[in-house]
Amino acid sequence: MNAKTITDDVKNEVTKGIERLSTLRDEVKLHLHLASLDAKQEWDDKLEPRINELQSTAHQVSDASRAAVHDLVSRVEGFYAKLRGSASAS
Repeated sequence: MNAKTITDDVKNEVTKGIERLSTLRDEVKLHLHLASLDAKQEWDDKLEPRINELQSTAHQVSDASRAAVHDLVSRVEGFYAKLRGSASAS
């Protein structure tokens, strides 16, 4: 594999991660109206600002950005699963 292929692979992974974050953000916002105040605060203070930050810096593709996208996707997926679980328990 040459350096261009690796860079293209990283860029594709980051792009897919950003797309996943956008989808998750939309889904979370649909469920937030049923969420507790703590959940809303976690979203507003910790997760959504990170999505915005990553989206604005995604053009700087690197292994670090790929890792950051993967980490944030995992965190938002976990938050969303917790959010859905608490909504179905209500």
